[in-house]
Amino acid sequence: MLKDKVIDLFKDAIAKAIEAGELGKLEKVPSQFELDKCKNPDHGDRAISVAMKLAREAKMAPIKIAETIVKHLDYKQIGSVTVVPPGFINIIFDWDFLEANFVEIHSMKDSFGKLDKSQRSKNKILIEYVSANPTGNLHLGHGRQAVLGSALASLLEWAGYDVFSEFYINDAGVQIDKLSVSAKAAIQIQEAVISKEQYPDDAYPFESMIEILKPEIYQGILSEKLQGKIDYKNLDEKLAGEIAKNLFIELQTKVLQDIEVVFDNWFSEKENLHQAENNKVLEICGILEKNGNLYEQEGALWFKAKHFGDERDRVIQKSQGVYTYLAADIAYHKNKYDRGFDKLINIWGGDHHGQEPGIRGAIKAINYDPDRLELIFIQMVSLQKNGVEVKMSKRKGDIVNVDELMEEVGKDALRFFIVDSQANNRMVFDLELAKKQDKDNPVYYIQYAHARAASILRNLSSKRINIESSKEEKAIISESGLKQLLEQDFCSAKSILGRAFNDEEQEEKIDSDQLQTIRTLILELIDFPEAVLDAAEIRAPYKISVYLKNIASLFHQFYNENRVIGVSEELMQARLSIAVASKIVIANALNLLGISAPEKM
Repeated sequence: MLKDKVIDLFKDAIAKAIEAGELGKLEKVPSQFELDKCKNPDHGDRAISVAMKLAREAKMAPIKIAETIVKHLDYKQIGSVTVVPPGFINIIFDWDFLEANFVEIHSMKDSFGKLDKSQRSKNKILIEYVSANPTGNLHLGHGRQAVLGSALASLLEWAGYDVFSEFYINDAGVQIDKLSVSAKAAIQIQEAVISKEQYPDDAYPFESMIEILKPEIYQGILSEKLQGKIDYKNLDEKLAGEIAKNLFIELQTKVLQDIEVVFDNWFSEKENLHQAENNKVLEICGILEKNGNLYEQEGALWFKAKHFGDERDRVIQKSQGVYTYLAADIAYHKNKYDRGFDKLINIWGGDHHGQEPGIRGAIKAINYDPDRLELIFIQMVSLQKNGVEVKMSKRKGDIVNVDELMEEVGKDALRFFIVDSQANNRMVFDLELAKKQDKDNPVYYIQYAHARAASILRNLSSKRINIESSKEEKAIISESGLKQLLEQDFCSAKSILGRAFNDEEQEEKIDSDQLQTIRTLILELIDFPEAVLDAAEIRAPYKISVYLKNIASLFHQFYNENRVIGVSEELMQARLSIAVASKIVIANALNLLGISAPEKM
């Protein structure tokens, strides 16, 4: 990364200055410091403020420290530097240094921005998200968790982590008992065994049950399982519930796949934690009891959560003998730790915030490290149309389902708008904006930038019609010539940018503002790997959507100000290399977020 190369040069300069005894009391090179963007581009491309941070330890004025560092800096490798009060070091990169970094985009292509996994010693991450009950369709809240979770998983993979994604199926407990009652009644109503008026009041909505339990589906399943005539009057409740559960899981899987959310594993609570012969929940209670962290009161088992920082103790097993959600959660997290992951990330709804102290305390109580667990809480999301919150479900009228919203706005808009929001903020999904096909819609604006870059390539290598003569003319550049540029010339530091943009070498004078746009765009493109790393470290996929909006804005400005066709060959090649690099980076960033990069729009 450009940042690392520049900082390494400065670290060498500081080391030389220390060795020469010219940095006062300073004894060692700082392990980390930042390379910042200059607020005013007239001051330079980047700035380093390390002199201010070293002043106290060195017992020297920052301006003197900065001047000493520059004295030992091999700045000819990068361009020119200027020291300004109170101790900033401003850098203007020369075109050769920019190009040496810029060619990495062309040579790495769709791998540009992906960081090396071998540089991470502890890189195995398990990320668990969505985890909706298998009792209904996925609503917009689930959709927000799904999109943000998948975007974060992708972001971490690009940043060099080994990521494993998991969906926790809540298929044990009272919600499954309720599903069994609901499914049996829904089937019996459709088979005219009971009337609709007999459908239980506290069951799941009848409409959602009959939508998933269609006669042609459940009849086939029952016939296969029972291997004979079906007695709907005496239908087994658990069997009906199992059929409904599996059908809802199929539905949820399909909806998630449609929005490009795919899991490495679907973890069944029932199969993995509650099996009679290997009951992990019972086992976890034994561990807590052995460690002295359980007690009995009024027939219930309590976990000493207050001892581990919670506001109160928590019930593990109710007096009726039923285990609580916390008991299963502890067993599940033990299972995660036992699988050898270095970091566990849970994406939970904001309403689960109060459960954090309990689960962290329980992890500590069974002698695992709670610091390896990261919890990300996602706040509520609502739908807005023309500035007013709306209901849009065709089936219920009061819940927005993911598949319905995707039908309305498309997968790309759905994903981008969700990713573009910070998880810990309440989100308002603007339905009308998401459907617009103009620059007001950010995802359209970004995709249009990619399509514009693709159009330049098509226009250069396609035959043209002369407007005046109406005759067909040959392409500006042959397919073999374009291939040479894309696969060889642009992938090697050939001073393409320097020949076109250096003041001394310019064949055609370029306006200073126009040149600044070019430099800013090039630097932003080069910085994509840094943007990936920064976003991954703070678990913020929205940083990539912000980056994309900035790149798209710069590219559209570049496109409008810089003709590629009808200029000198050197200038054409330089501008084309920028357009192609923009196309690569935009496509990579969109791909990271699970959004398509169209060639035409």
